Amino acid sequence: SDTPMLPFIGVAAVAPSPAVVEAAMRSPPTDASSPVVFAFTGGSYDGYANWDWETITHLGFWTKPSDSVISLAKQHNVKLFHDCSTPDPKDWEDADKRKSFAAGCADDVTKHGWDGVFFDFEGTGLSSAKKKAYVDLAQEATAVLKPLNASIAVCVGGRPSYELRNYDYAGLADATDFLFIMGYDLHLYDDYTCVSTSQGNVCSPAEASIRSLTAGVEEYLKEVPANKLVLGLPWYGQRYTQIVAPINEGQIDYKDVVKAIDDGKVKEQSSDKDSLSKIIKCDGDCLDGKKGSKVWYDDAETLGPKFALAGTNKLRGVGIFKVDDLPQEGKHADERDAMWKAVKDWQAVGVPPSVEAA
Repeated sequence: SDTPMLPFIGVAAVAPSPAVVEAAMRSPPTDASSPVVFAFTGGSYDGYANWDWETITHLGFWTKPSDSVISLAKQHNVKLFHDCSTPDPKDWEDADKRKSFAAGCADDVTKHGWDGVFFDFEGTGLSSAKKKAYVDLAQEATAVLKPLNASIAVCVGGRPSYELRNYDYAGLADATDFLFIMGYDLHLYDDYTCVSTSQGNVCSPAEASIRSLTAGVEEYLKEVPANKLVLGLPWYGQRYTQIVAPINEGQIDYKDVVKAIDDGKVKEQSSDKDSLSKIIKCDGDCLDGKKGSKVWYDDAETLGPKFALAGTNKLRGVGIFKVDDLPQEGKHADERDAMWKAVKDWQAVGVPPSVEAA
């Protein structure tokens, strides 16, 4: 039967806790035809009242949301997904430790009433046995969560071979609800495998070059069904100090890019056609207290065609990292609306513009 079953507790006839009842009565996980808009929060929950709750379908978090956020999520049938921290890979091949981990994920769901969990393992150098054990871990967690109407999403790199990870993506996709492609951190200082992809050399200072994203989608589709893939994109950029070559200085939220422009720090704005990204150059550092007078970033104009990669390739959906990164001032309502529109239009925007090889 497809009817959700309450977990058996103890040997005696003990009534399940209210949290267990609530979790078990949640709506079933989205089926493979239900579009997904998965928003990750960095934990600040800035401007949560202004998030487009009608568009978001899943909210992913490491820092647990407040009651107010949970209430808004419930009002709009947004599924709440908590990080179920994967154990050390050295324990993956131990069946008892896998079982204990899966039970911990189930306990987290039943205690808090979450709709699911996500895995965010980003390690490299896994042996074939450990790659298989990662799939086993996902299968066993799914087995204990399914009776609770909860499911799992697995975060994966921007391309299958990103950082030479090459996990068993087909196995992970089959074992879980979907894979969340982290279509960010694709700049050349993080992405040393950018030299060889289905789109050729896609190395760029851009956080999410459209050429790298295109390669990622193409390569994942060779291993995983489209309805098991969600394409996540950044609401942040990268800071650089330009000497001869750009030196990476770290991330900058979109709201801080807007603030740099507001504060009159920006002396030059431009676009990079190859990566379909925006660039600003500042007098001094663009972000107070942080190095970097040059920033590569995305806005609504550049994100629209990138989100459309999911639509034109008939993927399950799209995602955002991080949803707290928009400017909250009233004068920036138009920018906020435009950023959300780029997300909402992922299935409606036409084919992304062609990009020339570097």
